[in-house]
Amino acid sequence: MNGNGRTQFPLDDALEALPDGVAVIDQRGEVVYLNSQFSALLNCEYQEVKNQHFSILTRLTSINLDDLITRIKTGRKAELLLNIGENRSLLSSIRRIGQDSIHNNGIIVVLRDLSVIDHERKRVGDPNSKSAFKFLSQQKTRPDLVHQRRISPKLNQLLTVGERAMVQNARVLLLGESGAGKTEIARYLHTYISDEASPFVHVNCGAIPDTLFESEMFGYERGSFTGALQSGKKGLIEAADGGTLFLDEVGEIPLVMQAKLLKFLESGSVQRVGGATEHTVKVRIITATNRDLFTMVSEGSFRRDLYYRIAVVPLHAPSLRDSKEMINELLDYFVAVINKGRDEPLSLSSECRMKLMSYSFPGNIRELQNIVQQISVMAGAIGDVKHLPEYILNESSSSGNHNLVEGDLKSIVSSYERTVIQEVVDKLGSKRKAAKALGVDIGTIVRKTQTKETE
Repeated sequence: MNGNGRTQFPLDDALEALPDGVAVIDQRGEVVYLNSQFSALLNCEYQEVKNQHFSILTRLTSINLDDLITRIKTGRKAELLLNIGENRSLLSSIRRIGQDSIHNNGIIVVLRDLSVIDHERKRVGDPNSKSAFKFLSQQKTRPDLVHQRRISPKLNQLLTVGERAMVQNARVLLLGESGAGKTEIARYLHTYISDEASPFVHVNCGAIPDTLFESEMFGYERGSFTGALQSGKKGLIEAADGGTLFLDEVGEIPLVMQAKLLKFLESGSVQRVGGATEHTVKVRIITATNRDLFTMVSEGSFRRDLYYRIAVVPLHAPSLRDSKEMINELLDYFVAVINKGRDEPLSLSSECRMKLMSYSFPGNIRELQNIVQQISVMAGAIGDVKHLPEYILNESSSSGNHNLVEGDLKSIVSSYERTVIQEVVDKLGSKRKAAKALGVDIGTIVRKTQTKETE
């Protein structure tokens, strides 16, 4: 609490929560702050511009910023539109900080994507349409990506570009390792653009036998083949009419079927097996794969024309080892889900969380979920290091990253803690963020890191 009785909180956390891009420039013209939304809109990283003159932005983005830079130099209040292509614009607002001269206080620049604002305005104005953000956060059994994007700049940038693609009905290809959360990202993008009644049809292309792929995807008429239903059957593409068709593991589609899928993507119509007429279907297309489709194209196992039809907007889902800041958030989420089915609530010790923070997670988010489930079975009220799978403990001991010092148990544990804490601090950039990720208070982080300096 401050002297006015108000609760204080970090200003950068507040700015990160905004849907607008925000940049702060000091009196010398140097960039002192960018939130992740600003970085995503201009496709630049904070570390690239931190403490650099604001004119460096012109060299880091393909957007023409000449007018914006000129207005910033004047130090006056201004609004202007930035054309970012394909009939899309950013509304840019420039404001002085404080009442004195710009040279004494600096300025703030705010960017708003007008296409997204227009989309949200239409949703809010329709009494029958519910907010996609509210709907997603109410999904008690699914991750809240709206919250998680505030933690992970990489996830935020991915979702920002994905949202623009959905607004413009551009096809999205989600790339990334198995278990990296591509399905949940696809569901989020669907709910962003659709209401609750719109279908989301998830097709695992690798799970459909080659001989059944055509009838499952395009449907069939009565009597088309032995075993066909007398009433015929609607295909998965038709089932997604008015909503989103998510083709997961798209690299597994049989080559002979790729031509028929390409025809649908070009014409927007499907013809059932045994049918003589075509049905027009309006669907948004999201695809996903953990394979290198471009290499498959060069090898002849994936059609080049199909690749360019589905890869209009390719997005890379980050692996969990490259987004360590997400681990603690995901642990809290999975524990909360598991506790709904437990008589005795489960919590994880700080040592357990620290051990998981140092693990590489080759199976990504899906592996983390399985680990929490295993801990829930093995542990009582507290999940500890001893409840972790043996392969996690073996990786830590054989990785060479944590050389244990000689001495008693207390000194060994202290040394290991310091090593893990320092890795998290280096990864996230600050002790405060490390404390939040590790589930401890900032005082604990400061005390444990200072111990090494005083020994």
